[in-house]
Amino acid sequence: MKRSTNTILVTHDQGLLAHWKNALGTTRQTVAPQIEEFFQLAPSSPCVAWIDLSIARRPAWTADAWRPVLQNDHIRVIAASSNPNDADAMLALDAGCAAYCHAFSNAVTLKQVREVVEAGNVWIGKNLMQRLLQSVNRAIPAATNQADGWREGLTQREIEVAILAANGASNHAIAIQCGISERTVKAHLSAVFVKLNITDRLQLALRVHGIH
Repeated sequence: MKRSTNTILVTHDQGLLAHWKNALGTTRQTVAPQIEEFFQLAPSSPCVAWIDLSIARRPAWTADAWRPVLQNDHIRVIAASSNPNDADAMLALDAGCAAYCHAFSNAVTLKQVREVVEAGNVWIGKNLMQRLLQSVNRAIPAATNQADGWREGLTQREIEVAILAANGASNHAIAIQCGISERTVKAHLSAVFVKLNITDRLQLALRVHGIH
């Protein structure tokens, strides 16, 4: 999705609206203070929609009103909560949202969310990512023979970092275990993602464990 895609900010909270505008810094913004306005605006053109989950009269994700939005490849929905939790995140992502984040995340995080979503990928927070990684690891029998094809082209250090990350270790934990800085961990993971043609840790976990 190109950067010129319209941004729709769906909130009646003026403080949140100002925060989003300042953080995102995009000129192509449309504000919808009511959820009904959003449903009228969304189908008209490609857009990234930031939905304040505390907005009044917001239908459940399973409601028919969301179907033409969440099933439209040209509309990317970001669910933003002032009180995020994993259960709500799973509901939003299962429904077809492209991201779930804290509504008042700092500018750096909000821009990262936007970049990931505009690139056609899905953004989830660190806590939920850890939970999903743990679920993947629990679902794998201990005796499973892991395919090692993913290791080709990676350095020994990149393989070490990839395995730790795929098993749910944080950058900080990896840095301590490997005796390197967190900046170096990030550099190794970035290299691994490029070489394996993946975009996030969940995909890495699936590849390392031979599921994908």
